[in-house]
Amino acid sequence: MMKAESLITAGGFARFYTPLAATSLLLTATNPILAAALARSVDPVAALAGYQAAFAVCGVLYAPLLVVQQVAAARLLGGGSFSPVTRFAYLTGAVLSLFGALIAYTTAGDLVFARLIGVSPDVLSESVRAMKWLWPVPFLTAVRAAHQGRLVAGHRTVPIAGATGGRTAILAIVAFSLLATGGGAWLGAAAFTAGMVVEMAVVMWARTPGLQLERDDCELDSENVARFSAPLMLNVLLWWATPLIITAVLARTADPDRAIAAFAVVEAVAWFIAAPVGQMQHASIALVKCSETHRRVRAWGGIVAFSMMGLLLLLSLPALREPILRFLFALESGLLGIAGPALPIAAAYPLLYGLRQYYQGLFVRSGKPVFVGIGAVWRVVSIVAAALLLQGAAVGGAVLGVGLAVFGLAIEGLFLVYQARRGVMPELRAQRAAAVNPEAFEGVA
Repeated sequence: MMKAESLITAGGFARFYTPLAATSLLLTATNPILAAALARSVDPVAALAGYQAAFAVCGVLYAPLLVVQQVAAARLLGGGSFSPVTRFAYLTGAVLSLFGALIAYTTAGDLVFARLIGVSPDVLSESVRAMKWLWPVPFLTAVRAAHQGRLVAGHRTVPIAGATGGRTAILAIVAFSLLATGGGAWLGAAAFTAGMVVEMAVVMWARTPGLQLERDDCELDSENVARFSAPLMLNVLLWWATPLIITAVLARTADPDRAIAAFAVVEAVAWFIAAPVGQMQHASIALVKCSETHRRVRAWGGIVAFSMMGLLLLLSLPALREPILRFLFALESGLLGIAGPALPIAAAYPLLYGLRQYYQGLFVRSGKPVFVGIGAVWRVVSIVAAALLLQGAAVGGAVLGVGLAVFGLAIEGLFLVYQARRGVMPELRAQRAAAVNPEAFEGVA
């Protein structure tokens, strides 16, 4: 594995970041692939809206488990044991999957989808059917994340990329094969779960020779796992709660089914293009060593973000967006008219998301993950407040959904930047001043 000191030139940054960006693109390809399949269902509006609602609920359930990868890698690299992480992850995943099963097979589904989110009766039935395929996902995520962390600690990232590629391929094959049944929201759910099973199996099977997995400090590790994970879990939980909140807002607009379906399409396209900036957290954790490297890495990350932003703005031009959306998602003219105007607003995603990820990484690097959780709270509170203020306003559809998401990201970004200047930058400047090894600043003018 290359040392961080050799990665702070522009070429080093590119070598470090390109595989991560490619992995993000493969992961984010899930949404446009499934949206393209769902849009070809017999009832595309109900299928898209039903899957959007079901996956939003599922996302809230499995989101806390995404941090297990970071926790597992940190514990093993820090000389801790692996078994406390797996016990914590598997137990939490099993409990959250149980909640998912209750939503899928009991009247809790009506409560969540009809009353809490507020979907129509047609979309309700689609969402419940989808949850019958999605409920195992939290446990699958727990197992996958734990072993991904083990592979990261063992410097074996190729199996992770291979697993992600296998997941994406299986997901696409299953989704389009099931279209012969007439489709529906359950199609997307079945394909997603099948892909997760494949990804989990690959990372579980991959070995990490030379990595000591068990030590004599299991009890201490168990306490540290929960303590370290808490603010990061809150962060990802609120991240995945955001589409659920926005879906609930759109469900109370004049044309809810079309608004939710159009929002799902715009999100699929925008987040796929924004995906390359999603790994900026790893860049700030691994590459930033002082104020000067912070400046350089942030600048190179900004180039990536602005490039993706420019691409989204280009695709937002009516002459391009209409044929692209029509070809990829087979959108009827009504849905096309609702989704299209939201794309220029979604062009802000890469910049705001990259800013968020980069500064979150700085806080994790500095051992201050609590600010990550607080920033997420600010984002959700601002979205809810804006939604309440806009009740009854003329704005609606996908424009409303994307606008709320952009506003929340902007508030979170401002909070993180402000707190980083107060609590992180003084440390980075001190590390720059205290540096005695010139090689630590290779490539820095």
